[in-house]
Amino acid sequence: MGIDLKTCRLVVFDLDGTLVDTFDDIAAAVNYVMKEFGLPSHQTYDVKIHVGNGARVLMAWSLNNASGKKPGWAQDAMIDRAVALWKGYYLEHPAVHSRLYSGVLDMLGELKNRNIRTAVLSNKPHEVAEQLLDVLGIKDLFDYIVGESVRIPRKPSPDGISYLMSIAGAKPQETWMVGDSEPDIQAGLAAGCRVCAVTYGVGRREELERLGAHCIVNTPMGIVT
Repeated sequence: MGIDLKTCRLVVFDLDGTLVDTFDDIAAAVNYVMKEFGLPSHQTYDVKIHVGNGARVLMAWSLNNASGKKPGWAQDAMIDRAVALWKGYYLEHPAVHSRLYSGVLDMLGELKNRNIRTAVLSNKPHEVAEQLLDVLGIKDLFDYIVGESVRIPRKPSPDGISYLMSIAGAKPQETWMVGDSEPDIQAGLAAGCRVCAVTYGVGRREELERLGAHCIVNTPMGIVT
């Protein structure tokens, strides 16, 4: 069982692992940076399980877990440069391998048919999130898009959801957060809204249940059925 469409006015979606399988492109951007620093590359799987907490956290992990390096060796200035390189590469190559999960378009169409507003709340840098959605041709399917910025802190802060509820005129009990990982669930619960977790991204069902998601689905269409 997915979200309660009868009482819902706003659905806020995570991006990576919820709407789009982006992990090969994220890994490609990471490994571009690793090459620039003369470091060995990472496997996509290893990058995938560290996605969800923002670019800086990802690049800090990538550098500090490079083969042959001691954890913690990368200093702030190096991580700052790595983030800038990662972001620049990713903006130019946002969707070489990325694809919508099967059923996403039909699921979004069902929400539109019911006049339910939709938003993307991503821990990607805002301009990267917009660029990716634009290249994939789905940017205009969302009423609101919010990525990481100095104005709104990244998940698990509830600020992004609270902001979206305010501009959409939706109450917490009328709002659902849909995501695949711990920051999504924590942000939704902290904002007081309902939370739908998906199992086809990063999080596993047992973890999602432990975190307190109100419902857990296995496919995008499961969100609305």
